[in-house]
Amino acid sequence: SNNWYIEHFERTGSAIGYRITGKLDEVQSPFQKIEIFQTTDWGNLMTIDGAIMLTSKDNFFYHEMISHPVLFTHAAPKRVVIIGGGDCGTLREVLKHKGVESVTQCDIDEQVTVMARKHFPELCDSNDDARAELLF
Repeated sequence: SNNWYIEHFERTGSAIGYRITGKLDEVQSPFQKIEIFQTTDWGNLMTIDGAIMLTSKDNFFYHEMISHPVLFTHAAPKRVVIIGGGDCGTLREVLKHKGVESVTQCDIDEQVTVMARKHFPELCDSNDDARAELLF
């Protein structure tokens, strides 16, 4: 149907989809196509080259899982590097750890961060933290 965004996984014979009400934004960077859709129940949806990246309501699952377990296994993490992470959700989670003194996030595509700031501001509320450095 036209009002669903569905990503198919032929290798596994599966798919994931969200009911959408329309496209909010789109940009073709030198690296990839980034699209933002409004969903009926999950807030905004970001896709990159057709692959579902995150929604407003479920992004915390991913960002929490790839940041907190690692930081809790280290006795005293001070300096953290994030490779990728353009939507800035992992940066937000890492900066919740008060002992972290600096976080450098390095991503190839600044447009992912631009789109995240515009359509997922809750992910980017730590971007201006004095401990954060974003490199592209």
